[in-house]
Amino acid sequence: MSKGKYILVNGTFSLMEDYCISLEEMEALGFSERIRSIRSFFPYFRETLEMVKLKLLIFNQSFPEFTDKEGSELKRQMERSLTKNKHFLGAVLTLTLRFTEKKVHYTIQTEKLDTTGYDLNEKGLFVEIFDKIEKPIGQLSTLSIGSEIYWKLARNHQKGTLADQLLLLNTANQIVETPGSNLYTIKGKSIRGAGSGQGAYIDITRSVMLDIFSKLNLDYTEDEGISSIDIQECEELLIVNAIEGIRWVGGYEGKRYFNNTIRKISELFNQAKIN
Repeated sequence: MSKGKYILVNGTFSLMEDYCISLEEMEALGFSERIRSIRSFFPYFRETLEMVKLKLLIFNQSFPEFTDKEGSELKRQMERSLTKNKHFLGAVLTLTLRFTEKKVHYTIQTEKLDTTGYDLNEKGLFVEIFDKIEKPIGQLSTLSIGSEIYWKLARNHQKGTLADQLLLLNTANQIVETPGSNLYTIKGKSIRGAGSGQGAYIDITRSVMLDIFSKLNLDYTEDEGISSIDIQECEELLIVNAIEGIRWVGGYEGKRYFNNTIRKISELFNQAKIN
């Protein structure tokens, strides 16, 4: 990915190389939300807007400039950012909100992607379990704001491995997610995932994934979570989020996985939000 030359700061464009934040903003509470664009379309925009509203509520803040009228002003500012940076095909936008006593500060950054749509990876990812720090089950564990510190730690530890992704554990030694993504195992017609009961992050793709499983007559459960034995015994393994779409995991330790069902899931995933 290549970052755009310009960043939108409170409605005004600034060169990225000239942009800096004040000490007040640096110390302020806030959050970021990443949004995918495919040409002029924003997949999962409605779900992302609802997530922004929820996080504003958690922070006891409001920002009607972006949340009213079905997010029309937020969408307009995102479109401005893409046009300014000439990111017309595939891109990721990062909306950051910071809250000071005086006002809400916002920025929108764009990054150009090498691909336009949700393309399934042809080379399977290799995963390992990250067991240095366990993710606890809490009120915010299903959201990115309660999960990001564990993702950052995992990514930092990943640098010393051969893995493409690390699998995070909860305090019950169950596998809950990879950084920023949901995880699903496939064995025959059975799909196993991790849910809020295990403290798993719940990506905004969850409802679409459950609908896809139903259409393919696959039985989904998350009641018991995912164990390391499930990872060893499953036939296929995938991770998914609203930014990168479906990604096929090809290997874990000495285990290798197929992608027959994953290809069918990927095709329906693309149809759900692209067509």
